[in-house]
Amino acid sequence: MIFSLAYIPFVSGAELAVKEITDRIKNIDFDLITLRFDRKWAKQEKIGNVNVYRIGGGKLLFPFLAFFKGLSLNGKNKYNIVWSIMANRAGFAALFFKLWHPKVKYLLTLQEGDTLGYPLERMGFLKIFLKPIFRKIFTKANHIQAISNYLADWARNMGAKAPVEVVPNGVSINKYEIRNTKSETNLKSQNSNIKTIITTSRLVRKNGVDTLIKAMAILCVQHRMSNIKLQILGGGQEEKKLKELAKELKVEDIVQFIGYVEPEKVYEHLMEADIFVRPSRTEGLGSSFLEAMGAGLPVIGAPVGGIPDFLKDGETGLFCKVDDPKDLAEKIKKLMTDEKLAKKLAGNGRRLVLEKYNWDNVAKQMKNILSHIIPIANLGDSSGVGVDVNMRVLICTGIYPPDGGGPATYSKLLFDELPKWGAGSDVLNFGKVRHLPKIIRHIVYFFKALKMGKRADIIFAQDPVSVGFPAMLAAKILGKKFILKVVGDYAWEQFQQKSEIRNPKSETNPKFKTLEKFQTEKFDIKTELRRKIQKYVAKNAYKIIVPSNYLKNIVLKWGVGEDKIKVIYNAFEAPALSAGRPVLKETKEELRKKLNLSGTVLISAGRLVPWKGFGTLIEIMLDIIKEIPDARLYIIGSGPEREALELKVKSLKLQDNVILTNQLGHKDTLEYLKAGDVFVLNTGYEGFSHFLLEAMAMEIPIITTNVGGNPELIENGKNGILLEYNNKEELKKRIIELAKNETPKKELTEKAKQKVAEFGVGKMLEETVKILKQ
Repeated sequence: MIFSLAYIPFVSGAELAVKEITDRIKNIDFDLITLRFDRKWAKQEKIGNVNVYRIGGGKLLFPFLAFFKGLSLNGKNKYNIVWSIMANRAGFAALFFKLWHPKVKYLLTLQEGDTLGYPLERMGFLKIFLKPIFRKIFTKANHIQAISNYLADWARNMGAKAPVEVVPNGVSINKYEIRNTKSETNLKSQNSNIKTIITTSRLVRKNGVDTLIKAMAILCVQHRMSNIKLQILGGGQEEKKLKELAKELKVEDIVQFIGYVEPEKVYEHLMEADIFVRPSRTEGLGSSFLEAMGAGLPVIGAPVGGIPDFLKDGETGLFCKVDDPKDLAEKIKKLMTDEKLAKKLAGNGRRLVLEKYNWDNVAKQMKNILSHIIPIANLGDSSGVGVDVNMRVLICTGIYPPDGGGPATYSKLLFDELPKWGAGSDVLNFGKVRHLPKIIRHIVYFFKALKMGKRADIIFAQDPVSVGFPAMLAAKILGKKFILKVVGDYAWEQFQQKSEIRNPKSETNPKFKTLEKFQTEKFDIKTELRRKIQKYVAKNAYKIIVPSNYLKNIVLKWGVGEDKIKVIYNAFEAPALSAGRPVLKETKEELRKKLNLSGTVLISAGRLVPWKGFGTLIEIMLDIIKEIPDARLYIIGSGPEREALELKVKSLKLQDNVILTNQLGHKDTLEYLKAGDVFVLNTGYEGFSHFLLEAMAMEIPIITTNVGGNPELIENGKNGILLEYNNKEELKKRIIELAKNETPKKELTEKAKQKVAEFGVGKMLEETVKILKQ
């Protein structure tokens, strides 16, 4: 059940969002209670996928009358979730319903565009009594969705205890695809001397239209610009005052008040304009900006509210100062006179909207939120197992996006996908406590696991020590089932990074202790303590999931029974093909130009730790550039070895041929992979490498080592090349051969693409859910 103060035919950002989202979610029934602003409107009708119920009584009585209407409808429909659109009078109605039916879950969506103090200001002296109740709209929510980080922070400041997730509004971008955007063609000004500045907004103070009119006067009078006009789309309480202002400033001839325009007709005006401007004083998100960016217009806005979420000054638009018409005039003039900048901003803005702000992606994220609140089997596109599952899983993880790496990707995938299989999920990220001193951080994490674990049926830890130990203790105290994911040997990893094992300033490779040999020897007290902890945690797990047979054999050596261990290969969606994930539309040549890459491009990636063998790659570059003078090695990643690697590059005078990019975002990493010529992973250990799968999907030939789980992904000579770890001569020889010959490249990448298809999400989730069901 949805409570919304207004709904179609009244249309603004919030109402449009509800319509676009519910139209795309077919598996849920939606009822919506709203205000009947006009007696001509039907009391009850179906709009899209929503049954709309309109009630009278006015805004003042809406919270109470909507609440009673909700109680009446609940008698026959038995709602799982009550959903409030904004923390306004609809929020009060939803709160009353939640207090009356505490077992019904409550979702709050924040779409507010006015100043955040506005609701309390409207209460007047009643604020003394109503403020505590108003805060409960936030504190009683089971989940909160905000359309911007600005509104998400507001929810937290109001005392929200529930998960707060940012899901922006979208844009109906398909209507702009019938014509070329201004980023792809010359600006209209080449065919006309008149530049059209446009703004689309309600004519209220918060949107700063008065500032825009004053800026137009400055452009006309001070800058003597006669080739401009301003189109103002929209109506509102400030219309009369704004018209008087335009007349007073003697710009009424170039300022056109178009009035209200049907939403589907707005884009026609945008497509005929040159620049979009809205100098807002406050903004929840700014859907009008996104519409303009989708139409290929360069935009100007103020850095307020949710606008900085999408407008990056000089990249996707220009910032102007709030209430400063002089500064705004300068920014408009800049775009009018610098066609190159205008095209750049328009192109970047449109690409951002296409990738992030389309309604299909928004609806998918909202579907995930709804299914997290109430697990509904097969809510998404998954099928098969899960119909009779009804449980909650607490995912305890050491890293989580925006952090990179396999465990982060895996945890996010579980969080998003498990609800579609009937299992609700929550995430407890160790990153939230990592800033605390050692030991203290683990104690705090334990208490967090204890608190969040109360509403979980299963606690699922993603490593055996840092999160595994406190999570296992919490599970024991709470009497919950404990499942463990093992992707490596924590004690071994810490041992390899110790300063006694490797001098960071040494230019020689450290003595490397293989993971297999590590299992049979004794070491220092700290290492043995870590080993005992991980074995203890593993032995107390109900089940252990490992991503490769190689790791299964390692865990068997810890004294764990084979019946406890289950091999489930990590899921992998090819990034270039998967809906809702980064899609690289550019060709290899376009990406090389974009990234400023030239010559023979070698790519390596991973955490900068001793056993990844980056030092060896750097050393052999001296010989590689003798054979291939234009060869360049790009190392993507961050970690404790960075200083030593930088020192090695400098000492060998390879600054022009070896580039350490630091950690990159997921999409940026994919772009480097697709633009590269050879991917090299000279690693001494690998449990299950996501980087290898992503390189295979990006069609870059692979050279890696025959260690760990690599042979389970790479078949030597068929879909990649396997060789011994740190074998300089063989490594150098293979890189040169592959870089110089196109035929083997094509053969390897073709087979690699076929291998990637074996690691589907559905199979991984099906096997994981089977374990959860046990």
